[in-house]
This record gives sequence, C-alpha cells and structure tokens, in this order.
Amino acid sequence: DPHGGRWLDGDLKPEIANPKLVIDGSRCLLVAFGPQHRDDEVYLYWLRDPEVVRTLNLPRYLETPVSKTEVVDYCDALMASKTDLFLAILDQDDHQFVGTIKAGRIDEYAGTADIGIMIGCRERWNRGLATDAITTLAQYLFQRLNLRKLTAGSMACNPSMIRVFERLGFKREGLFREQDRLGDIYYDHIHLGCFRDEFTGG
Repeated sequence: DPHGGRWLDGDLKPEIANPKLVIDGSRCLLVAFGPQHRDDEVYLYWLRDPEVVRTLNLPRYLETPVSKTEVVDYCDALMASKTDLFLAILDQDDHQFVGTIKAGRIDEYAGTADIGIMIGCRERWNRGLATDAITTLAQYLFQRLNLRKLTAGSMACNPSMIRVFERLGFKREGLFREQDRLGDIYYDHIHLGCFRDEFTGG
C-alpha cells in the first residue's frame, strides 16, 4: 500500500482524552481545549462575529446569535468525545488564545480523521497561524497517532483556506455543487484529502 496501510497499533483513546495534551508548533501552541477556553468570553464573541462565522458553514449563527448554553453543550460534548480531538490554538508570541482546531471523526480502524479550524481572533489573521496549526496537528496525527489519511472541507467562498490545505499537500477530492448557503447565495463545498506520504508540511 503506497499510503502506508493500517498504521495504527494501539488504543487512541488515551491520546484523544488527554486533558494535559500540548503540541508544540513553530508559530502556535496547540493545547487540549478545556473549561477555561469554553468559558472565555472571547470564544463566545468569535462565534457571534459574522466575519468569523461566515466561513465556518454555520449560517444559523448568522441568523440568530448562538447562546452561551449551546456553546457549553457543544464544547462539553467534544471534550468528552472518544473520536474527536479538540484543541485550543495559542499564539507562541504571547500565548494568547486565538482559535480552535479539531481532528474530528477519528477512525482508528480506517486510520482517518477530518480537520476543522477556526482562527477567531481577526487581529491575528494573515499571520500564518492557520497554516502552522494545521501543519502541527497533521504532523501529530500522522506521526504520533499513525493515521494514514486526513480530510478537510471548505466553502468555495473561502479560497485562502483552500490554498492553505493545498500548499500542505491536500488534494481536491470532491466538489458538492451549491451545497452551502450564505445569505441568499449558494456556494460549492470543496472536499480535500491528504495521505501520509503526500503531506508537505514537514
């Protein structure tokens, strides 16, 4: 198998559920998302910021601001999940909480996971943090958890995020025509995938 076959050799749950997990990147630090991040008012602010939410494919958040209760329920479910790795992104320069990244639907048998990212702090956009966060997480998933393939998705109206994934070796695997809605406009949804030996992020 040119893509590494079945790399997994053990139970991933201790890794996924580790509340002290820290993954060191060049520009960012990824740490296990905890109650301190969930309860940080800036996190709720990001999820109510139209400029942040518009590219996350969460149109209902644009219609009605998400409630604190809904955010807490969402975060608690992810923190307790045995198949999702939910991490806070800290800027290495000052350790400020700037966003979140997730390896969702981790499938130990198939060796796959899906990456989702949000840089919520708009003042930190265009500084390479998203690229470094994805690189750091992908390296961890490929090398530490021995996954063989990662996937990601993006609305077509977010070309900068698509370029980030493509620069790291992700290939376009599918296009769902007018799958996503933003206001009165429907956008294509781009599905990307990357095998371990295709990853160019280090």
